[in-house]
Amino acid sequence: MSIYIKETKFAASNLIKLIHDEEDQLIKLRSTLTKKEKHHRFLYDDFIRKDFDPDDHFNEHQMMYAFTKQAAYYESQIKPLTLEIDELKDSISAKQESIKSLSGALLQIAKQGISIVHGTLESCPNGRVIKNESIKNIIWQGRNQSIHYEERRFRPAVIQCFENIGITLNNENLAKEIIDLLNWRTYANYETDITSLLE
Repeated sequence: MSIYIKETKFAASNLIKLIHDEEDQLIKLRSTLTKKEKHHRFLYDDFIRKDFDPDDHFNEHQMMYAFTKQAAYYESQIKPLTLEIDELKDSISAKQESIKSLSGALLQIAKQGISIVHGTLESCPNGRVIKNESIKNIIWQGRNQSIHYEERRFRPAVIQCFENIGITLNNENLAKEIIDLLNWRTYANYETDITSLLE
């Protein structure tokens, strides 16, 4: 086994574990959001049903009482739930960015292995092929996209690789999509690929 693989095993294996842990938390957050949104719809529909028509011959006292009751219901039931939903959406967004960043870090470790052991992409063995692209190129171009995605300008090699593997380039970090494509769901899968490239 290459020295590089041995020395990066701790980092790579923990990144893969962290990615999965973050994905598990993301699933829970999404589930909670779905439940809260459903409850919000129920409460809001109830709130609308309690609305009244001012043309319905209410006296002034009845109208003031109805308005006060509606306002209290909104403040005590609907508004807090709306705030919870907004916070959950922010948490989901942050969790997604965390997963992308961790995936980018894993691609960086793999790409650096190619650079350190072989110097250039061309000198590296191809490894297995996915959708007519070698994994060495998927790693290299995936890492480049992950690092430069905010610039929204990609080299032709990145564009061609992403076209070939069927992932649409956009202004987001697509490192997680690359990790999923490579099926690096376990350290064993990752190590098998990296070994094929570095030994």
